[in-house]
Amino acid sequence: MKKIVAIISIVALILVGVLCYILESGSYVAKVHNQKIKKYEYLFFLSAQKHATESEAGIVDELDRKKLWGTPFNGEDPTVIVMNQALENVKEFKVQLIKAEESGFSMSDSERREIIKNLDKWLEDAGNKSYITNDLGLKPAQFKDMMLKSELVIRFADDFMQKERDSISVSEKEAEEYYYENRNYIDDVTVMHILLSIDENMTKDQKLEKRQLADSLLQRVEQGENMLDLVKEYSDDEVSKDGDGLYTFSYSGQYARELKEWAFNAQIGDLDIVETQFGYHVIRLENRSTFENKKEHAINAVKDYKLNLYYQNSVKEWVKDPAFNLKKNEDVLNRITKKTFEN
Repeated sequence: MKKIVAIISIVALILVGVLCYILESGSYVAKVHNQKIKKYEYLFFLSAQKHATESEAGIVDELDRKKLWGTPFNGEDPTVIVMNQALENVKEFKVQLIKAEESGFSMSDSERREIIKNLDKWLEDAGNKSYITNDLGLKPAQFKDMMLKSELVIRFADDFMQKERDSISVSEKEAEEYYYENRNYIDDVTVMHILLSIDENMTKDQKLEKRQLADSLLQRVEQGENMLDLVKEYSDDEVSKDGDGLYTFSYSGQYARELKEWAFNAQIGDLDIVETQFGYHVIRLENRSTFENKKEHAINAVKDYKLNLYYQNSVKEWVKDPAFNLKKNEDVLNRITKKTFEN
């Protein structure tokens, strides 16, 4: 009797072990450095890569979609291309998480709670929740886990780069080249303007009168009259009228596109009339920042670029390490990929 019980116990343990193995082996698509790439982690990157590929191909309907995924690209199945790219992306993601763990980098409980709180609020929107479940194929809890891990990677990358910041040098020539290549997005300009407002309810003659007044004011300024005096007398812009008549802004500022286009292509002292949806602007460029004004900004921008490149190259080196070679769980990998492209 004891032998029978012992045999039954052994069989039961074997069955439990087999069941655990089956469940465990079906829960991941690959391993990196003995860490599993879970099914939903791969699915997140696979769905993102699939949608990005469809967007780049200009897919507009189901017929286009079937044609895209049914047509070999350079003799290769396009679904395999996307699968491999998604695998590389999730591998890179996983390696950064491993590096963060090895360096002892983590987020505090309060930081994690704040992120979860914001995600919960975002998921209250039905459209967002539908995107998670229908487009990405994830459960809300899985999506939140991916977002937490993504934020950890972002913060780890920033911490990694900042530790190297002092070791990165930027020459004045590099800063100056960057400044002049990107000047319109760095500089500030200062203009003085007289606004003569128009609106859609005005007649053609009324608008013409405004234009003629703008021409007259432009001529008066050109002849030497004090423009600020004219601002205070004629401008419909109460803010500048009550102040010094000046506006200082960058190209990214919330100003009419026509004003920005004119200001960032003018020379200091240039005077003109610019028409926008608000009316006619008698406008003069008073000042524009220079390299010396923006030198520190340019140095930091170049340094940020170098640090980002340094981090990207570090990630490439980490990923190439044989210790991080992918060990695929082919059956699960192929099953998830096939199901994703059938939807």
